[in-house]
Amino acid sequence: MLVVECEEVKVEIGMPAKSECARRLHALGVSIASLALLSIALLVTPSADGIGTHTQLGLPVCGWILAADLPCPTCGMTTAWSHTIRGELPSAFIAQPLGMLLAIATIFVAIGGLITAMTGYSFKAFLYIYTPSKVFIIVGALTLASWGFKIFLHRGVL
Repeated sequence: MLVVECEEVKVEIGMPAKSECARRLHALGVSIASLALLSIALLVTPSADGIGTHTQLGLPVCGWILAADLPCPTCGMTTAWSHTIRGELPSAFIAQPLGMLLAIATIFVAIGGLITAMTGYSFKAFLYIYTPSKVFIIVGALTLASWGFKIFLHRGVL
């Protein structure tokens, strides 16, 4: 039997540190992108049906609804964002629960980016509270739960 003994070695991969100016400009860019998305949500009028607001942006009607009379996992996202930016949280939740949460998160990202750009404060500690795999599992579970909620709502079960 061949036995190979290996010594455990810790390898650190160094990444160049961003300068303070570059870090602040990056935060400003993230904030501007977030504000652009929120501005688009403000410009469209939320659909009373809970879906279809995206058609005001020139996008086609959801193919899932047309083909199978079944909402896709993102059905109602634009409507939820549009309601959220107006402070209509119950309507946003009904339109798409995950969409409401993403819009709220984007508001916090926009504010955090502006704070970092102006003051230099770092939110790094908040970014590493959970491992990426845990974040992926949580987001996946929320996506499935929101989609299930939307299907039940569309079918008239709720």
